[in-house]
Amino acid sequence: MKRKTKVKSKLSVAFSTNFPEAYKKFTLKHVNERQGMPETVLAKPFRECKVALITTSGIHLKSDRPFDVDNPAGDPTYRLIPAAAQEEELTVTHIYYNTKFAKTDPTIVFPLPQLRALTDKGEIRSVADVNVGLNGGILETSAVEQEAIPKVMALFENEQVDIALLVPG
Repeated sequence: MKRKTKVKSKLSVAFSTNFPEAYKKFTLKHVNERQGMPETVLAKPFRECKVALITTSGIHLKSDRPFDVDNPAGDPTYRLIPAAAQEEELTVTHIYYNTKFAKTDPTIVFPLPQLRALTDKGEIRSVADVNVGLNGGILETSAVEQEAIPKVMALFENEQVDIALLVPG
């Protein structure tokens, strides 16, 4: 990580901590509010559903290439995380929040063991083998909207995912 990125990260964390409303306004200024989005009704009970996790916390396998936090527009790529991934195999690469605790306990931002426990209890059918880590804080959203999201949706459809839980970072 470049020195400039480290400074930017520390300033962002300090700004979000001390001025949460202003930070929220700044970070959401590029988001287009959509009206009239269709609602989705779950067609079957939870216990029959395959569930996937998707997060913008910057989580990825330690063996994966880290997200490009030096890119001023943000990194629009994604990382796949298998259902069997263990906590010690995961790490976080993100600059817009303090990742200290997420690196210590990745389940804070990616509750994969908790989801597997729901499978063991029969609360859900299974955890999808296609779980997705994204790096939030993407200021130029067109690449992620036009490339990454359609690919992730196709992966979820191919995996026959019934529910995708979004865990923000």
